[in-house]
Amino acid sequence: MAPFYDRYFPGMVMYASRLLGHELDWMADDCVQDAILDAFQKRHSFENAMQWRAHILACIHNKAVSALRKLSAMRNYTESKTEEELDADATRALIEHETLDSLYAAIKKLPPEYQTLLKLSFEDGLKNAEIASILGVAEITVKKRKGKLLDMLRKNMTDDLDLITISILLSSILKTA
Repeated sequence: MAPFYDRYFPGMVMYASRLLGHELDWMADDCVQDAILDAFQKRHSFENAMQWRAHILACIHNKAVSALRKLSAMRNYTESKTEEELDADATRALIEHETLDSLYAAIKKLPPEYQTLLKLSFEDGLKNAEIASILGVAEITVKKRKGKLLDMLRKNMTDDLDLITISILLSSILKTA
């Protein structure tokens, strides 16, 4: 591998650097190394060294184009927003992150049977009757336990959130997880 790196790596980095431009040329080494790793993983599919090298160059090109698109999208996003909007977005994201951290910590404190109820109800989206059937309890018991579950979460969270907000948070984060 050392002869390969001595002979081809500098030229490939220069190629990637040219594709990326001055602003992103710091990513050139990463693009080349990712391309080499990809080619190495697919090494059995190449019939000769030319195909292998062509694949590496195509990977470098694709990674550079992808990086440039991401930069362009980021610029479009930031240029379309005022500084106040960007600050508000950052503040909102920080608050959301802290709230979710608090919610996850509160979930971990729940007794196992309530964690199961949480999974069945909010993650799996089962109805109370279905949960009652799975747990072998009456439907009214499931309703009471769900109320107690939300109350325990509210008490365990560092933020003072109402039960509706906690329910919305649970529904949104557990269905996307």
